[in-house]
Amino acid sequence: MSVATRTHKGRIRSSNEDSLLLERPYLFAIADGMGGYNAGEVASRLALEKLKAEKEDFYGKSGFTLVSKLYQVMRDINAEVYEKARSDASLEGMGTTLCGIYFTGTGKGYVFNVGDSRVYLLRKDQLKQITRDHSLVAEMVENGEISQEEAFNHPRKNMLTRGIGVDEKVNGDVFVIDVYTDDIILLCSDGLTDMLHDDEIRERLQTEDPEEAADSLLSRSLENGGRDNISFIILKLDRKEVEHNGR
Repeated sequence: MSVATRTHKGRIRSSNEDSLLLERPYLFAIADGMGGYNAGEVASRLALEKLKAEKEDFYGKSGFTLVSKLYQVMRDINAEVYEKARSDASLEGMGTTLCGIYFTGTGKGYVFNVGDSRVYLLRKDQLKQITRDHSLVAEMVENGEISQEEAFNHPRKNMLTRGIGVDEKVNGDVFVIDVYTDDIILLCSDGLTDMLHDDEIRERLQTEDPEEAADSLLSRSLENGGRDNISFIILKLDRKEVEHNGR
């Protein structure tokens, strides 16, 4: 597996509240924190620490059992962040998005998310968004009220309908995908997708070297404004990683 990552505070923000988790070769995740001074960074870090602590329970599971476990883990992460915010006045109102993928080693990838951080799959020059944004604007697109192009520039595009730690309970999404040799998986915060259309992302991911692709994605995002923290993980799979034993 070739892995390239970037995280940058962007051109506007004074700090970086994104967090990344890389547990090669099976578990990768991104959390995009939100809240007052430092609170977003606390929320994103806490979410990924909890995810890492739970990873041992993923081993050997698949199908409905693993899907159920991922749903439960997202609920547990939410409870931990929510209780932390309630117990410390300086962290009141903090929250975070969460997206990730777990590879079982049997040709399957289990994608999970809460919020608007995304997981994409690039296969044979076709880019597909696997996750579904939990946002007001995404719902408007789904209901046919606005187009995808209108959504890209909508003033309320970052208004979430779900987030980790925002409410006492939350429901995430889980998607199961087949993975093949030469597939490219992209996990990213909205600091990337707010600056680049999917066609631009696809074009840059097609670069043979993931590190070059990462440089291109980051530089173009900054050129386009860099209005938020920008974080992403690029995973280029080979047969060995597709067929690993899951631990």
